[in-house]
Amino acid sequence: MDGSDPSEPGGQPTQQSGLRDFSTSSQVLADGDVFQGDKIQPESMPERESELGEIHSAIEPAARGENPRNLFIYGKPGQGKTAAVRLKREQFSQFADREDLDVTITYIECNSANKSYHVLTTALKKLKELNNKPRGRTIDNLYSEVFDYMNSHGGTYIYVLDEIDRIKDDDENDDLNILYKLPRAYSSEDLDDDIGCSVIGISNDRRFKSNLSPRIKDALYDTEVDFSPYTHENLRTILYRRAAKGLNDTEVIYKDGETAGLRSSVISESVIEACAESAERERGSARQAIDLLGQAATIAHDERDDEVSISHVKNAQQEVNKNYIKNMLNDHTSDDLLALCGVLYLESRAKTPARTNQIHEHYTTYAESVGDTPLVQRRMRDRLQDLSLTGVINMVKVVGGQRGGARWEVELAIPLDETVDILLNDDSYAEHYERIAEEIASEL
Repeated sequence: MDGSDPSEPGGQPTQQSGLRDFSTSSQVLADGDVFQGDKIQPESMPERESELGEIHSAIEPAARGENPRNLFIYGKPGQGKTAAVRLKREQFSQFADREDLDVTITYIECNSANKSYHVLTTALKKLKELNNKPRGRTIDNLYSEVFDYMNSHGGTYIYVLDEIDRIKDDDENDDLNILYKLPRAYSSEDLDDDIGCSVIGISNDRRFKSNLSPRIKDALYDTEVDFSPYTHENLRTILYRRAAKGLNDTEVIYKDGETAGLRSSVISESVIEACAESAERERGSARQAIDLLGQAATIAHDERDDEVSISHVKNAQQEVNKNYIKNMLNDHTSDDLLALCGVLYLESRAKTPARTNQIHEHYTTYAESVGDTPLVQRRMRDRLQDLSLTGVINMVKVVGGQRGGARWEVELAIPLDETVDILLNDDSYAEHYERIAEEIASEL
């Protein structure tokens, strides 16, 4: 047998040793970053023309020296809420620079800044361009510092609070809540008469408003915008534009100013249709549609194929589903996930739709098994409603029956196998849920 080293001159080609050659180019990918949703900001969003108009109307008063309106934006994940606000922010910032307007738009991600205190420290870091967030201040000191900055620098300030429903203060004193304090800063004389201030809130949770105190609702709410799920046609045109930017030899065909199709040597319209159809079934998420197309194109590149095919889409689907499910689960608390485990158990045994009392029985067992104190059934039902709002489960109120009255029936809305696999094998979840997932998986 020849003992030559394939990596040495005279040996076998590198690919035969199990090491694929690196390449500086791709037959299909022109720019893979185009399919990374968080990296690329769309240049236009014709599918959200109406919603963009609402955002425009809320901030345009600042161009006239008036106070912009508070605005609240709702919609399920992947509907373009954050992208739309960023697009209008960029447009307005360019306009303000040309017109020499003193308007500051500060974007704050509330998934990490989830208390009024953290929102204030993040705002100060961005306003003052600090290297680190301020530390060691009381919340009163932070409010004073923010308002002093605004008064001394002048102008108008628009605070964009993304995932605003994440802000949950330990102290229920409205007077110290950022959602009350900022909108009332002018009327409470914290800000000078010539200072403008407003809040744009973005949320996946339509129940958020109902959970606020009457004082905060009164101070905060001006205009609401609902981002409904994208249609199949919307998703298709979004994918056309992404494909034209991210794939080789691909361009959008326009007719009379409208999108009419796609011309490409590396992808067919049937592949775009398959990606759009899959995402439409998953609550019309553009994020998932783009991710699926990007994963399929990456598989085509890895296999050194010269075009993206339906088979590549099918191969990408499972990985995309798993990533999408994981992102959905990341938005939920431990009690949410333990309640979900109760649903998963019943789903795995074909016992859904299930009533909340059935789910509560398994939820209680699972909570105790990980050392948590179980919630009473009514509070666990609130956790199920949170899961329903993000599309993890379907929850329907059924009226009538032998005893009359109403009851809730619940079933899983995401793939069972992939969800259990995440709880069983993913490092983020396995430590807490592995044994529970093993029990559920025993029937799969």
